[in-house]
Amino acid sequence: MGKLLEYIAFPFAYPMRWFYDFTGNYAVALLLFAILVKIVMLPLAIKQQRNQQKQAALRPLEMAIRKRYAGRTDRPTQQKMQGEIMELYQQQGYSPFSGCLPLLVQFPVIIALYQIVRLPLTYIARLSSDTVAKIVETLNSADVTAALEKLGETAKTVTAANEIELVDRIHKLGDAVPEAIASLAEYGKITSLNFKLFGLNLAETPQFSVPSWLWLIPLTVFVTSFFGMKLSRKFMPQQGAAAAASADAQASGKIMDFTMPLMSTFFSFMFAGAIGVYWVYQNVLNAAQTVILAKVMPLPKFTEEDYKAAERQLAGKAPKKKKASDYDPDRPRPRSLHHIDDEDELPPRVPEPDEPEDGGAAEPENPDAPRLKDDRGPRYKLK
Repeated sequence: MGKLLEYIAFPFAYPMRWFYDFTGNYAVALLLFAILVKIVMLPLAIKQQRNQQKQAALRPLEMAIRKRYAGRTDRPTQQKMQGEIMELYQQQGYSPFSGCLPLLVQFPVIIALYQIVRLPLTYIARLSSDTVAKIVETLNSADVTAALEKLGETAKTVTAANEIELVDRIHKLGDAVPEAIASLAEYGKITSLNFKLFGLNLAETPQFSVPSWLWLIPLTVFVTSFFGMKLSRKFMPQQGAAAAASADAQASGKIMDFTMPLMSTFFSFMFAGAIGVYWVYQNVLNAAQTVILAKVMPLPKFTEEDYKAAERQLAGKAPKKKKASDYDPDRPRPRSLHHIDDEDELPPRVPEPDEPEDGGAAEPENPDAPRLKDDRGPRYKLK
């Protein structure tokens, strides 16, 4: 799996390196990198939106099937309900698993991209794995630990899994950097890495026990993730009025709206601030993409009457049509503006005593008003 991630990350490492060389700031390079990734993954997002359109179009009939079996939770009934739903999908050429493929493709790509973000020594400074291992060993030595304690810094153990932390420790050591690191040919590349953003050192990790301005990063992660979840839910396929009013559905939605953002916030306190900033970029770009796709490729919307019509269709019932015998034969039949054979169906109209012979038609008061002419002659009505 590690080799696969390396192969996926390799082509993305070049633009990340170019962005950093161009901007000279890791946070700004991450923004450009996040935009590029979103553009590259756009075809998969479009495919997902199309799948949602297909699913939304079938929603009224699906909800009608579910309503037919509402309240029956025994296994045979549930299996029969699922069988009817799958039959509906097959007849309409929709597969509920078609939306899984884009997610499966995106998952290893996303993991590989986070590798690039977390490993600037490997993908930006282009240090070999042996060199990184040597730096880790040196920074965990007793001499470095003593030097950090003199500087008032926490000398916790560092690993190669978080190269941002390695760079931060080298910056904090300053002139006390061991010769084994200072003598490296790539030492200039290491010290040139800039993780500052508005005065914040994004190489540091926010700490629960140490209040600081770095807490703004997890807070922003929570806000952008929370509103991103709300926005995604707004543009999801309609579930129908009955389902939307379900207490269980509402409770589940509220739990998800808070659970996922809280998880992201919790992890923001476990990684360097640069990772949290990248999450913020992704949340904002995901929200923008959701809105744009919803406007360009909108999902069909249905009213409660549409759901009732789907229930009638599922039951094999057509709207009741009135027969000719249902009408009062003495009641005058209304005439439409457009008719062909009315003269064959209706008896000749007898004018009232005080009605003109032309049937009472008259020119409209406004001569410029639109006139609709029927086949009976020069009879005009206001539109």
